[in-house]
Amino acid sequence: MVASALTLPPVDELVRAMRENSPVMPMTESRLAAVLDQAIDNPGKLIRARLVYASASTHGLSEPGVMKLACAVEYYHLASLLLDDLPSMDDAETRRGLPCAHRMHGEAPAILAALALINRAYALVGFALLNQPVEVRMAAMACLDACLGVSGLVGGQARDLAFGRSDRSAREIGRIAAAKTGALFWLAVYFPVLLGQPDAEEGRRLQALCLYWGLAVSGD
Repeated sequence: MVASALTLPPVDELVRAMRENSPVMPMTESRLAAVLDQAIDNPGKLIRARLVYASASTHGLSEPGVMKLACAVEYYHLASLLLDDLPSMDDAETRRGLPCAHRMHGEAPAILAALALINRAYALVGFALLNQPVEVRMAAMACLDACLGVSGLVGGQARDLAFGRSDRSAREIGRIAAAKTGALFWLAVYFPVLLGQPDAEEGRRLQALCLYWGLAVSGD
């Protein structure tokens, strides 16, 4: 279903939508707002958001709903990068050509910005799927839990941090990639496909595709 004749939106359209849906408000604390603005205004290729847009459009979701889902998945991704860069995680210095947000604005604002993005993403998902059948909404919540929780992104980051104490095998590297990068691709591709209520075989094939993407692609 996803592989046929997909239309990918221009990056600038998605960036505009991400700004419009940003958690930043006029009274937002200045350092928190600065982190959020930096994350949204330096978005990379937006691969995941563009996949969401293409997939959700193919399954008939309205344009406003498509954009909300695309922004939501990208906000989850941006939040993961803010946390991943922290000194207690990967201790990164730069992200997409700029100093990491925590180095420019402080660790606490970076953590709070990640929480703000996650919170806004859950709200956008709820708004986008408001008129969908209850089965679709329940499946979407289960998908979010699997992709972002201890069996997905959070668990993958924990494995990454513990990698030095592991056997450092290719299998463990694959598990980390599948849980971190693969989980976000799975969310980007399969999440909107839930609108079409796919069968189990389609789900297995899409999951395999996202696993291979996760093994091949770094965390842009």
